[in-house]
Amino acid sequence: MNIKMVLDYLDKIDAAYGEGKQKRWSRYGKEWSGFSTSMNKEVRQKIKDGVKEESLLQIILPYWFNKSEMLEIHYTKKHKIKRGKLNRLKKQCNEFRKDIENGRTDKHSNLSALDIARMSIEGAI
Repeated sequence: MNIKMVLDYLDKIDAAYGEGKQKRWSRYGKEWSGFSTSMNKEVRQKIKDGVKEESLLQIILPYWFNKSEMLEIHYTKKHKIKRGKLNRLKKQCNEFRKDIENGRTDKHSNLSALDIARMSIEGAI
């Protein structure tokens, strides 16, 4: 299991999120969209190709959704009003990362497109 590969993706997302937060990017803007489009195509292709870390790679998508939502909260300057939502999204991201680092993917291993869509409706994006 190549956990390092997945953690590298999470680090890329964190770096882009940090830059976007500092430069006040919108998640709908061309800067974030350009980054996320190329990253998502690569991740989805790896999942489609049946990479052994498929369950870990499927954690990357909800992690990205959370970071995307957090970026938009900061962009709209609602991070003080929506502090609870921001904290919940941060906590979920930390849990995803901790689970990957510890090799525990059982509670995330069956994420499908429907699960990701459900997370979207629940406010992750």
